[in-house]
Amino acid sequence: MSTTTSTITVKAEDPASRDRQLEQTCALLRREATDCGILVTRVDHTTFEVAISPDVEFGLTRELDLL
Repeated sequence: MSTTTSTITVKAEDPASRDRQLEQTCALLRREATDCGILVTRVDHTTFEVAISPDVEFGLTRELDLL
């Protein structure tokens, strides 16, 4: 079973703001991720969850698409 901590939900209005918000959120969480990576999950077309995840190797960002 996987666990995550420090999850931030991003709601995007358009592709440009989506990319900018996801970059900013990943950069913020990278500062907190001392021994694991970042998991970006697309929940629907406008909603993303960005989390520090022990299932992702340190220094990496993995994407998961639930659509």
